Amino acid sequence: MVERIIILGGGIAGISAKWRNRRGLLIDENPYLTMAPRIIDVISGKSPDYPLIPRSLDYTGSVQSIDFENRKVHLRNKDINYDRLIIALGHSQDYSFIKGSKYVHGFSGYADAMALRNEMVHKKHIVIIGGGYLGVELAGAIGGNRVTVLEGGKQILGGLPSKFAKTASELLSSSGVDIELESPVEEVRKDRVITAGKSYESDLTLFAGGFTGNLPETVQDITTKNSRVAVNSYLQSLDYPDVYAAGDTMSVENGGFVPMSAIIARSSGITAMENAMGFRKQFRPSNFANIMRVGKNYFGTVGNTFVQGISARLIKEAAVALTVNRAREI
Repeated sequence: MVERIIILGGGIAGISAKWRNRRGLLIDENPYLTMAPRIIDVISGKSPDYPLIPRSLDYTGSVQSIDFENRKVHLRNKDINYDRLIIALGHSQDYSFIKGSKYVHGFSGYADAMALRNEMVHKKHIVIIGGGYLGVELAGAIGGNRVTVLEGGKQILGGLPSKFAKTASELLSSSGVDIELESPVEEVRKDRVITAGKSYESDLTLFAGGFTGNLPETVQDITTKNSRVAVNSYLQSLDYPDVYAAGDTMSVENGGFVPMSAIIARSSGITAMENAMGFRKQFRPSNFANIMRVGKNYFGTVGNTFVQGISARLIKEAAVALTVNRAREI
């Protein structure tokens, strides 16, 4: 009988694992869950407390390293043994490959949102590198003709249905945002961003891509992909059968493209926990509802149906409310 299941990370995936099995022990360094969909609201002017949801932890601390062979997690002031381990430590961001990266501001969490909220007030020219999900929502939150989105591909929101790109492009353009496609960045300077064919003035350059896993130091090597734990269809490490991963920390081998979303985080957290408990449940990613927003405009898909306006907003808010309620229950 498995007696001790440790969950590293109290984000959506970790909370969902704990919600599935209240005997699991949840570890995080922060006393609050930061709701990613609400971070954009902070930039738009809502209270800084709005994205922060109180939740209970079994241990509070920063993970320093993991010893897989001895089944031990090292916190700053404490070592914790486990029988099964679920790693759900979210993501980080890497833009060190950009020439002039010291002039680039990342955006991967609450601290970045607060910094941006304070810094963008007096900026006249803001350049966002990356026209994916985050870049589009950032551009929508900031808005106005002072914003330029640089996307290296042939359309923004690559990988999503074309209706997403069309709708987002129309909404951004109508608010004055300039979208430049097929414009990979070659260099960032203090006052401009340079692509192959053009130079863009920039008082503030934001990077909205480059997401990797957030794996801490490990005593033994473990197979990873882009700093995410490589797992099989049971979300089990390819190297250590007592180690599982969920959410942004997992990379499912032979699983094809798995979009990182709140739905995927929730379902993978639950699946990882059930398998850690002794079940044999294959993870089958289903992004049934995918809703995003540009400014105050919500749109997306539910199943194969495109939705927009109040219905899309209600679906998004219901999904957020589900996570908030689970965080308060555990």
